[in-house]
Amino acid sequence: MSYSIKSQEKLEKNKVKLKVEVSDGYFKKSLGKAYKGISEKAKIPGFRKGRIPYEIIDINYGKEYVLSEAANISISELYPEIIESSDIKPIDYPKVDIDGEILENKPINFLITVDVEPEAELAEYKGIKAEGLPTEVEEEEIDLQIENLRNRFASLEPIDEKDSSQKRDIATIDFKGTIDGKEFEGGSYNDYVLDIGAGMLYKEIEEALIGLKKGDETIAKVTMPEEIENKEIAGKKAEFNLKMKEIKRKILPEVDAEFLKNMGDFENVEALREFIKTNLKEQKESTRQNKIFSDIVEYLVTNSKIDIPKIMIDNEIKELKHDFDHKLEDQKITKEQYLSYFNISEENFEKDFEQRALNNVKEYIIFNTLENKLKKEIEPDTKEIEKEKETAIKNTTKAEDRKKLEDYFKTPIGEKNIKSSIRRKKLVDILIDNAKIKEISAEELKKANSRKEEDNSEKAKKSKSDSTKKTAKASEKPEEAGADEANDK
Repeated sequence: MSYSIKSQEKLEKNKVKLKVEVSDGYFKKSLGKAYKGISEKAKIPGFRKGRIPYEIIDINYGKEYVLSEAANISISELYPEIIESSDIKPIDYPKVDIDGEILENKPINFLITVDVEPEAELAEYKGIKAEGLPTEVEEEEIDLQIENLRNRFASLEPIDEKDSSQKRDIATIDFKGTIDGKEFEGGSYNDYVLDIGAGMLYKEIEEALIGLKKGDETIAKVTMPEEIENKEIAGKKAEFNLKMKEIKRKILPEVDAEFLKNMGDFENVEALREFIKTNLKEQKESTRQNKIFSDIVEYLVTNSKIDIPKIMIDNEIKELKHDFDHKLEDQKITKEQYLSYFNISEENFEKDFEQRALNNVKEYIIFNTLENKLKKEIEPDTKEIEKEKETAIKNTTKAEDRKKLEDYFKTPIGEKNIKSSIRRKKLVDILIDNAKIKEISAEELKKANSRKEEDNSEKAKKSKSDSTKKTAKASEKPEEAGADEANDK
């Protein structure tokens, strides 16, 4: 054995002290590496680098120096393995001290003091109140899904020039905004494409567009929001001159044999409806579980007590910012552009990351504490491990990826990760099974969603800052249904 842990002592404030003895055989190998390393770097007259005898190194550097270098090599190489076998989770670099004298051909002792992840003072994890969302699928939900599918395969065709625009037509317009007869920044745009009634522009503008024919012009009067970023026009009355340049309408396909074939070659409409129903049921059951679990996590994070080391928060902030920077890089925008576009101050940006980091670390510590507390109940047996491996391999599509996964599961890290995954799943099941579920009816859910939509609508109105400046920018990359097809036509 390369080393042995003689003692493991828990100190104050999440510190742990390990007393470790490295074997004389391992230390002897480290001593050889120390001599070789010094020999390759040393500049001693009369000797070539890498060919300097040990005795000459001892004379020039001193035996104590060489032994000290060997001790550093030993602990550097063995530290990861020592930490792994001691089952502790460090959060910072360790403090390492030699325990006793360093002697050649003798074992060497170290004292390792390290800050480790704290445990949470858990709130009661049984009987947590959570909302249970309904999972029954109603016929109107299936109807809506089929209508959505029809919309996905809809074509956009210009309407007859005698016809007037309707809600959800795709319009191309020019608009010019003025306040007291003067144009203002961001208030004008040409060839703006929008889905009428989808909320891309101010409500007054979109309502004014309904009933127009190609070539018609009209005026929409809008009171600019008080919350607008450009305070010079906040709360003022604006007039928008609108010109309808083009109108296209969605032509929805009939649900016939051709349509069913495009959907997956279903035998009849009933087969498609049954397929949709099964998928919706699975989605609802997943959403129900996620909502229950989310309520449990929120309760535990709010009510558990944890003395979190600052370095854990700092490290998590670094990780979050690293991921954020990569996303900006992928989207080819700068942080400054992001903050400006969403009207976020640097101070609020930093606060948001700090809060997210705090919540993430709290959740992490709470679930680690729970895993330790319920270790016996969640430890997987051989049968569970094999079943989890089989499921993962079965769900992997490509043969080459399946082979890689099979090989991975044979490695120590693969075995460790599969066990960790099973423990977490079993822990989640325990929490959900012990929760007090308040069932929410489909009617209650509809009302709640309706209120949420109203709130989001109000927020959307407030967020139309810089007048149409930002919505005009959005039109360069329209995301509403049908807008992409409109640009293609």
